[in-house]
Amino acid sequence: MKKLMVAICATASFCALADEPAAAPAEQPVETVEKTDAPLFWGFGNYGIYSGYQLYGSLVNPDPTLQGYVEGNMNLLVKDWNLGYLGIGIWSNTDLTKKRHNSYGRIFNEWDFNVHWGKTFWFDDDQTWGLDYRTSVVWYYYPHRMYQKRKAYGETDTTMDWNHSFALLNPFVIPFIDVVHEYHESDGNLLQFGVKKPIAIECVEGLTLTPMAVMVWRNSHYNWCFPTGFGSARHGAAFSTLKLELDANYQISEHFGLFAKVAYCSIIDGDLRHNVDHDLHGDAYGDKKDFAWGGVGVTFNF
Repeated sequence: MKKLMVAICATASFCALADEPAAAPAEQPVETVEKTDAPLFWGFGNYGIYSGYQLYGSLVNPDPTLQGYVEGNMNLLVKDWNLGYLGIGIWSNTDLTKKRHNSYGRIFNEWDFNVHWGKTFWFDDDQTWGLDYRTSVVWYYYPHRMYQKRKAYGETDTTMDWNHSFALLNPFVIPFIDVVHEYHESDGNLLQFGVKKPIAIECVEGLTLTPMAVMVWRNSHYNWCFPTGFGSARHGAAFSTLKLELDANYQISEHFGLFAKVAYCSIIDGDLRHNVDHDLHGDAYGDKKDFAWGGVGVTFNF
């Protein structure tokens, strides 16, 4: 990828997925360039409005939300050795309607905190081919829901993921895979893999388009988290969802930019689609077979 800060901004818009959290919040691998003159501290972030809240190709909330992410990193430079970077990130969600008010509240009803380490292992001196790796531990915190459950059942409502992200960097099409293990809530496993292609639009300086295709596999425990998994997914794993997405990033200045994204998501497992068709759980989160989703916002880096 190009210069460090341009790469950071180009990836910032999709770090707000729960995720996207971030993917995840960090839902896609972070692509970095290791240079001898790299700054000691750096970071990036974004904030935007979205038509809904989607997680790994499933619709958590069909109503508009505000979501934002900020991340700070420190490059680990020891003499001539570059040991990658170490950092922390925070993702937040605010629902703009009362659809989930009774169970989650509305204003800043989810905070996701992560600690991560990453490094790009270059295969050539020109740094055109390399394997980008990032590992992160993510804590999901629902402040309003936690209070309600503690009051009713004496429980907290937090969960934790351990993520590993890999991307094969090259001048052509970039394949990537995310490996996710979720603790506490379901003790489930998830694989998210796909391809993407950043395209610089030469006639508009600073504009980059990134089409991507992503498929998600969930084991039976992770499927059980979603209402569509009730009744059938406990008996097996599934290639659960497919997402086709287009991201647009426009770098206004060295430190600020704009982003827009649009995606089409579809449940592709027959048993999960069957559960939606038979409306087992009404208008619950995850109970949409096919939907379009998108958002716009601002990016920044430092």
